Amino acid sequence: MEFLCGGCDMEAHKKNVFHGREALFHGYLEPIPPTKAVGMGENGQPHFCEQVCQLPLPARRAICECTHEIEVTSGKHISVVTMNGRYDVCLPRKVCPTCLVEWTPGVKELLRYRYWPSTTNCQTLYSFDVFEAFAHLKVSAPSMSRNAFLKLLEHRSVQAGRPGNVCADTFQKSFFEYCFCKHTEEVMCEVNDFYCPACHPDMLAVCCDGNRKHYRFKKSRGNEEQSLYKGLFLAKDEEVSAFLNNVRGSSMTRADNSGTCGVSRFRASKETSKKSSSKIDEEGIQVAVCRHGILLRGLNHYRGEVFAYPMFLQRELSERANVTFFCMDVVCRYWPYLSKVTEESSDLQPLMEMRPFLSVMHAKAHTAKCEVRWGGRNQDGAGNTVGEEVEQVNSFLSRAALVTKYMTKAGRENMLTQQAMGWNRKKTENLHKVLACRYIKISERAKLEVASFSDFRQKNNITEQTAKQWVCDVQQWAVTEPGSTTEQGATEDLRAEIESIIVALLRKKQDLYRQHDSNQTRQRKRRKIRELKKKMKQKILLYNASAEDTIDEELASNLTEDYILPWERREDGHSFRLKRSLFDQMMLIRRLEEEQSILVKEMSQHITSLRKEIKGVEKLKENIRMGYFGDMSEDAAAGLKSVLMRRSSALESLCQQAVSTYSAIVDDLQLQDTECRTDTDDEYDLSSPESEED
Repeated sequence: MEFLCGGCDMEAHKKNVFHGREALFHGYLEPIPPTKAVGMGENGQPHFCEQVCQLPLPARRAICECTHEIEVTSGKHISVVTMNGRYDVCLPRKVCPTCLVEWTPGVKELLRYRYWPSTTNCQTLYSFDVFEAFAHLKVSAPSMSRNAFLKLLEHRSVQAGRPGNVCADTFQKSFFEYCFCKHTEEVMCEVNDFYCPACHPDMLAVCCDGNRKHYRFKKSRGNEEQSLYKGLFLAKDEEVSAFLNNVRGSSMTRADNSGTCGVSRFRASKETSKKSSSKIDEEGIQVAVCRHGILLRGLNHYRGEVFAYPMFLQRELSERANVTFFCMDVVCRYWPYLSKVTEESSDLQPLMEMRPFLSVMHAKAHTAKCEVRWGGRNQDGAGNTVGEEVEQVNSFLSRAALVTKYMTKAGRENMLTQQAMGWNRKKTENLHKVLACRYIKISERAKLEVASFSDFRQKNNITEQTAKQWVCDVQQWAVTEPGSTTEQGATEDLRAEIESIIVALLRKKQDLYRQHDSNQTRQRKRRKIRELKKKMKQKILLYNASAEDTIDEELASNLTEDYILPWERREDGHSFRLKRSLFDQMMLIRRLEEEQSILVKEMSQHITSLRKEIKGVEKLKENIRMGYFGDMSEDAAAGLKSVLMRRSSALESLCQQAVSTYSAIVDDLQLQDTECRTDTDDEYDLSSPESEED
């Protein structure tokens, strides 16, 4: 019989039960579990026999004052789960033969050697590496369930000849407890996971949107345990419900609840909504992120995407930072509703200090006037903010929803909060790279757009004064309400509908091959284009029946490029379509120029935030050095000091990387020349007048 163990001798297996062994016994390699030993029979033939394996922990040298040598024996049988699966081992045990004092490793010793006990009697232990790997997978692959992960561990156990059963409920409970202890450790180090260091104290934009894929079935009730992270990321349901009842119970006059803008109808554009009658409890979540994609706050849906939900998040975030823009995909419907609510509620009036921002991509589905008036590309001071950052986060959360819909209420909130913290951690660590890359791309694109706009003006012989006048004309056209002219309101409405259909047709035709690579998908889009053309012909017939200037049905339906609608013709000979094209290019150039100064300010705020965190950690270390332990013991204070030192080192390294990255690309970014590393005995200059300049 031949033994193969990767170059290790047999004595090594007695000391380390986690080594893998294989034997050539019946003509093929067979795995040998740690609980089996190889012995020689009376006939001289090798055979397997059972053996007891001890958890490889350093035993205490002395357990009493006796001088006798104490032998380490096997104690209680337990199970240990590592990344290689499950192991059945025993805890080491010492008993003094003289005084009968007994020692076996307790929770403190097990935690010191990175084993997490699932219960107080330590019947099952989990290696820290298992929890760290699962937490990383829940961020990289959020749709992976605990059962799929445990099946992987069980497979590795069976392949090694060991029993592979791992209790899923026990694993999840222990995982949440482990993560919560890590979070408590971060709280003691004054770490805020739901905070963007580049957006404070002046946050340019907050983007809010709902995710209806995050529903949860009522049958997944489980026990009535409370969430470990209650109110940390997802707001407490009772607080949201109280706010919702307060808003819905106001005496304000209800507005139109149709949720339409032109030819588009939005399900999220509602003031009131009834609870779903299906077999679900939570109907989704609403989240708010900054313009860097960092999650800030969230809440549970129970009545669809009503306007009171984003209003609650807007109020919460207005108390944290100075927010300039509030981004939504239906802000044209939400902002008039907010204005009426603030007239009745004085405590909500500060929300009107923010400016409305219609997401750039969603604005394409709105009317042309709505896009010009509310669109993010046309808001002064918004920079290159697109207002769609929440869609990237929702893409991540939607994959997580595949498993959270079957969880209990507390388990769902724990998992979502844990995944949100992991997402933010990843974003924060790479923030300096993202800002630097964005600054380089914006600078290059601004030069290209300026050159393109110059060629456009020369081609159409447009002076600077004319360009400014055209911009004013487009802005004035956008704020003109239907029916405000001398023409009849019905004719004006038909014009708006025809314009919206033509714009929708042009965009769908342009994106037919650019965004869709499947014949089946393009077939559905072509069918939609045919339906829109049919609808437009009907509107044109209604318009020609009542208007003096008729529309050429054939040219308009074929989307002829040179054809100009009757009301688009101007006395100066230029079409409104040309003015709108110039307006869009000028707005884009202004936003790109603004974005460069905004990024410089965010870089300065990022460095300032990192230095504040470093100083805060140093202050905590100084308190421990001075003996201010609070309720902690000396051992606990020593452990906290070690954690603070690790945190300080990581912040200093990140700060140095950020300063080096920013200084290499921005010449006018004035930062302090002093090192980010600080000593407790030195005064640290927190702010710099130069670092706060744009």
